[in-house]
Amino acid sequence: MTVSGPLIAGLALGVAVICFVPGPNRAALRELSLTQPPDRGVVLGWRSRAPAWLNQISAMQWRFGLLAGAISWLLLGQDSGAGVAGVLAIPLAIALLRWLEAASERRKAKQLSAQLPGCLELFAAALDAGVPLRAAVRHIAALAPEPSAGLLRGVLGHIELGRSDAQAWTSLRDDQTWGPVARDLARCAASGAAVADVLEVHAAEARMVRRARREMAARAVGVRSVLPLVCCFLPAFVLVGVVPIVAATLGTFTQLR
Repeated sequence: MTVSGPLIAGLALGVAVICFVPGPNRAALRELSLTQPPDRGVVLGWRSRAPAWLNQISAMQWRFGLLAGAISWLLLGQDSGAGVAGVLAIPLAIALLRWLEAASERRKAKQLSAQLPGCLELFAAALDAGVPLRAAVRHIAALAPEPSAGLLRGVLGHIELGRSDAQAWTSLRDDQTWGPVARDLARCAASGAAVADVLEVHAAEARMVRRARREMAARAVGVRSVLPLVCCFLPAFVLVGVVPIVAATLGTFTQLR
């Protein structure tokens, strides 16, 4: 079965709209649903009854999966077999995008962990010199490398919108790397406690964690190198040490006969 050109163009347009038109702000909906009673808040509908794994799939992942399924269906002939292939392409594309996003998040978390001690020490030095916390955030955001600078610019954006320092730092409370620091900074900003000492403690802890991770990575190198060494040296040992001896023994045995 061949589908006409206008239908293919309409499907392509629909897929483009699905993939590139931004959806609702899920974080804002989640916060609003948590702050209001169920009868007055945002009704999430099927999301409240859907399985947990289904709610973990983001809108962009669904869009990418639908795009991959539609392209597979269009390229494979628009018949029943192509429809089955398109349906199968949707979860495969979602899984691929989730894997790529997880790899990107791991790389970002590794960079943030490596940059955290230096950023905190700069913060502590600026505060010890008498620089206010807001001005220190602005200076460190300009000096820090990415992705730490992006997180600090987000905090600075909250401050420039008129939120307090405690509210601004609370926006990073769920971050894997900056979360403990942000919670302590928000607490110090709300209570008026000394911030420089807290930053120095966190910087020392971050350096200890980074040193421990490097030691674990160095120890893992020896374990990971066992298999390549075995695959390289064992065949070489057999070819250089065992094969000549066996060949010489067989040659001698042949001559004796």
